Amino acid sequence: MTPAGKSVQTRKATPPPAVRPTIALALGGGGARGLAHILMLEAFDELGLKPKVIAGTSIGAVFGAAYASGLSARLIRAHTEEVLSQRFGLARFLLAARSEPVLRFLNILPVRSSLLSPELLLDQVLPSKVAPDFGRLAIPFKVVATDFYAQEQVVIDSGDLRGAVAASIALPALFTPVTRDRRLLMDGGLVNPLPFDVLEGQADITIAIDVTGASSSPGRRLQPSALAALVSASQILQRSIVREKLKARQPDIYIDVDVDDFHVLEFHRFKEVLTAARPAKEQLQRQLERVLTSQTAETLPSAPGKKRLAGLRRLTRRRPA
Repeated sequence: MTPAGKSVQTRKATPPPAVRPTIALALGGGGARGLAHILMLEAFDELGLKPKVIAGTSIGAVFGAAYASGLSARLIRAHTEEVLSQRFGLARFLLAARSEPVLRFLNILPVRSSLLSPELLLDQVLPSKVAPDFGRLAIPFKVVATDFYAQEQVVIDSGDLRGAVAASIALPALFTPVTRDRRLLMDGGLVNPLPFDVLEGQADITIAIDVTGASSSPGRRLQPSALAALVSASQILQRSIVREKLKARQPDIYIDVDVDDFHVLEFHRFKEVLTAARPAKEQLQRQLERVLTSQTAETLPSAPGKKRLAGLRRLTRRRPA
């Protein structure tokens, strides 16, 4: 019996903790067009979200390495803008990274090897707080490169991080290939420019950011230079690979960033690329909100000025036009 004057206290049942939906993020290759990845990372930060795992190819590997190291998109943007806005800064970095005399490159013939060392270039442009190896990353990360002799994809997720990223950006004729584990590695975009497939089954939602673009006009010159033609030919190949991949398999959220007006080497147009990528950032945020607000099973922490997001829904997969 309950003593007189005492009320019975009943404990409310504590609801079981909700399972948080997880996100796998693939950042594709595209040279200077890949500067748009910064805005996509901002979208995650502004919504209070973090990917469970990231995969990156080429320029996507560069920004993926920084974000997986725990750097915020705001810091990555500030560092990138500082590097690219310095007068003659980019040219100085490129010259510091050369692996052959510049005059030999300018003379075109005979060029026995590439102009730039990707490792030296990364030493110049990556933030100092980027982790030295995969084991020290805040977010698991996969880097895609190409095995030149085996003619196949190589996915790197352990060991030296900068060396892996260097291999992924090593575009033939511009960068020296990277030797790693007795393999000669180069640009991952040659085999997998949008590596969402290497993340299959590792998260509830897979998001792919495509910055391969497509040349929409000849620009200032109808006849491209030899170097521009070489680099653009590689970009045409990458765009074709992405289109074929999407016919067979698609990520849950596919963002095709409209950066067609930019050449893959136009890093000096940093601010213009970011402006062009704003609609894609807004699209990504809208699609994330649609996915995460479809159920009320859980509430994710919200960022300042943003409503709380809840739950998970798989989007209807769409094919690019």
